Amino acid sequence: MRSFAAALAVVLVAACGASDQERARREIQPFKCHDRSVSYTAAKHLAGQELGVLLDCAEAGPRLQRWKMDKSGTRVEDARNMTPREFDDIWRQIDGAGWPNMRDCTGSGKKQDPVYTFDVKDDQNKATFQCQAATMPFPWNTIVDPLDAAAQRSGKQLGDDEPAELKALDKKKPPR
Repeated sequence: MRSFAAALAVVLVAACGASDQERARREIQPFKCHDRSVSYTAAKHLAGQELGVLLDCAEAGPRLQRWKMDKSGTRVEDARNMTPREFDDIWRQIDGAGWPNMRDCTGSGKKQDPVYTFDVKDDQNKATFQCQAATMPFPWNTIVDPLDAAAQRSGKQLGDDEPAELKALDKKKPPR
């Protein structure tokens, strides 16, 4: 009975290994960068003095970078590699917005709203445009939303969201 259980365990481990190998083989695909990159930078955003996300493939293969700068000028950033499939899926969403034809948006017109600057390019087109709004209107949101969703897939928070003045309040002793 023990030999049967051991043999079954070996077969199951081999089957799991084979399925992982099969999945890896299926996911291997040729990748052509075509000098694609897309980024947005939001100045005077609620989350910081500046924040941004960059999707590119020319420098280090398919990757996503994100950054945030607080009011004191401290910059926090991170980057992660992506699979070609993930990169292409995000690019398809952004490319579907028709970015080569996009221009500056009228936005909200409110001075307190962040100013988003977009840079998008591939091997055939290049575009730079801006939009000032608390939330991006259509079709500019079709660039911001996929980049933000991809940036959050790391599961890590970028920097510390609690301002220093609030941390100082935590350290004060309550009045008696």
